[in-house]
Amino acid sequence: MKMNGSKYLAKRFQNKEETTFKSIDESEKNQIINLGIGDLDIHTDKIIINSAFQDALNGHTHYTDPLGDLELREEIIKYHKTEFNNYNVNLDEVIVLSGACHGMYLALQATLNEGDEVIVIAPFFPVYVDQIKEAKGNPVIVHTTIENNYQIIKEDLEKAITNKTKGIIINTPSNPTGVCYSLESLEIVSELAKKYDLLVYADDIYDFYDYSNSFIPIYTLSGMKERTISVCSFSKNFAMTGWRVGYNIAPKAIVDTIRKINEVIVYSASAISQRAALAALKNRKHVKNSVVPLYKERVEYSLNRINNIHGLKAFTPQGGIYIFIDISETNLNSIEYSDYLFEKLKVKVIPGKPFGDDKAVRIACSNSLEVLKEAFDRIEKNSINNMGR
Repeated sequence: MKMNGSKYLAKRFQNKEETTFKSIDESEKNQIINLGIGDLDIHTDKIIINSAFQDALNGHTHYTDPLGDLELREEIIKYHKTEFNNYNVNLDEVIVLSGACHGMYLALQATLNEGDEVIVIAPFFPVYVDQIKEAKGNPVIVHTTIENNYQIIKEDLEKAITNKTKGIIINTPSNPTGVCYSLESLEIVSELAKKYDLLVYADDIYDFYDYSNSFIPIYTLSGMKERTISVCSFSKNFAMTGWRVGYNIAPKAIVDTIRKINEVIVYSASAISQRAALAALKNRKHVKNSVVPLYKERVEYSLNRINNIHGLKAFTPQGGIYIFIDISETNLNSIEYSDYLFEKLKVKVIPGKPFGDDKAVRIACSNSLEVLKEAFDRIEKNSINNMGR
């Protein structure tokens, strides 16, 4: 009998489902147009790479402080104070981590007791649900709709709050919808958080990609600093996904606890990645001006193509690099439609079911216009409607 080690797995992982983001077989890569993964197709700017390389030569190859490189934390504080109103951060309220997923995971681990509930606003990034469960909490889903532009309705959010609710996760600009929550939506979250003494876990990783100039960090609203954990990243803003570096901004007691947890996991984020992040922030205007317009053009092109294909329609993103496509007119669910695109057209998208909407799929506009054109040409030529289905 062949042994594969499965009998040694912890019980909670023995029947764990496959991750949403399945890899593509190496033999198929040249045939597939991958609109699934949100990894920018451009490389990290040479200014950042060269600066990190020089820092490595200068000796930045050791452990950093568990809270992060001091210069980087100081630059993070400077960035937030400069770019946003009322964003006042102290040095002991910042911790540098190995990306935003790491940051959200540690934030939940540091704050949840067994059985605590965390409200997740759908459509949502699927990782949140798994991370809440890993912290022994329970996710509670509150749905928003395309008819309401994915904004938050107070009554829907408030009725989900119980005596077990610990916090609310918000993500703006959103992955997958691209919505930027309006000031009204943020004030709803703020009002209820203060009324019921809740935390807000703010996934703020797409702040550069704010096409409507409507991004407001909830941290900056009155009374929110003491109850907000901002999760931030360099991955998308600076095309630094592979560097694995991000940071959390939170009250000192929460930062201290995150540090204690992380010291027995990775101790500190990569020193070289932190120096690259420092260079990125110092050159942020240059990078933002070269990266963001490129992706804005791709999002606009993709949106126009989608809305001209029979059976498909999409919400107009106000930010981010994704489009969430309503496929309800195809009469297929998200997995069926994704499988059809992959198997018949060799176009990979992500089913909407793990995001909280089984009548939608998500695409990432992380390919060139030429590649996007080919993908949409295939879909348009072979649309479900054109096939008479």
